[in-house]
Amino acid sequence: MAVAVQTVLDERIAKYVDHLKEERHATEVAVVRELVEGGYEQVVRQLHARYQRGEMTFRTMAAELGLSVRELYDLLAQKGLPT
Repeated sequence: MAVAVQTVLDERIAKYVDHLKEERHATEVAVVRELVEGGYEQVVRQLHARYQRGEMTFRTMAAELGLSVRELYDLLAQKGLPT
């Protein structure tokens, strides 16, 4: 399920978004979506690394991501990360 979000960006981030828009000939929406998805990907990988090191349980990782355990299994399988 997709969710529409409206936000105000810090001036430096807004300038970066404008730069990427011009460089990639993309829309503002596409650039912001890519940045948000990239940030989410980074969080998933950081939490996964902590899980792999035994610093958190699988259930805790799921809770940190706002997912059920089943959804987390599916997400990690999709990304090719071991459980």
